[in-house]
Amino acid sequence: MKISAVLRETARVYREKFKEGALCVLLQLALRLMGAAPLLALVTKEVPYLALLSIPLYLLIVPVARQNMAEAMQDAIGGGALLSTKLVSTENYGKKFVQGLKHAALLLLWSVLFIAATIVALWAYAGQIDAFTLVRVLMQLGGGSFMNGIKLVLVIYAATMLPIVIGCAFHSGARHAIALGDKKLVKGHRGGVMLTWLVGLVALVPFLAVVAGVGAGFVSGLVDALANLGSGSITLPTIGDKVYMIAAAFVVLLLPLLPFKQLMSAVYVRGLKK
Repeated sequence: MKISAVLRETARVYREKFKEGALCVLLQLALRLMGAAPLLALVTKEVPYLALLSIPLYLLIVPVARQNMAEAMQDAIGGGALLSTKLVSTENYGKKFVQGLKHAALLLLWSVLFIAATIVALWAYAGQIDAFTLVRVLMQLGGGSFMNGIKLVLVIYAATMLPIVIGCAFHSGARHAIALGDKKLVKGHRGGVMLTWLVGLVALVPFLAVVAGVGAGFVSGLVDALANLGSGSITLPTIGDKVYMIAAAFVVLLLPLLPFKQLMSAVYVRGLKK
């Protein structure tokens, strides 16, 4: 199925189910917040370890919810309802749960570099690496320039997220194939699945532009903070009041367009079945 045909069909369903799509995004967000609720324990000194409950709770809720959403999208493409009780259905829960865990495990493998880089960064920030040793390493990476070393490290850290993006694109059609009753539907069509998912990212550009604008100030503050690393202590910058700007951009720029991106993969995989 050509991308142009996918875009036309996606636009049709998106127009017809616009309100339902926005409400579905809110429901999916609410379900994820339910899974993350135990993280509130981190603000307490008495029982911070209760935050670990978010891991099993998230796994019990979100993978099944994602599969339910895939089924609802296939219904919507066929002329049915997008917003329905199917989104919170427990039918075939065990099967959906196991399939969701497999998908999560695969994405975890794509995230190994990012996780490892984050652990090293937290380890260094916690003071496990001597500040002067860290400064020397950064200067070596920057060809004798401390600031160039910092910038290079930040670029490398950002690059560790690239495999995650590729992994998400590679596996994006799996839940839709399952929703259509054929797990092997995307086999031999991974290139098209990935291209469709990547093209769908265009819908996120307005929101990402706002985040990039806020993030640029944060990164600049981070570079300045790391420049004082030789003093033995650093203070990381905070987003501060700009978090409200991101929240507003989420409501105005992301919430209305996210269903379009999600529907693109659903439409492409359905086209493979036809």
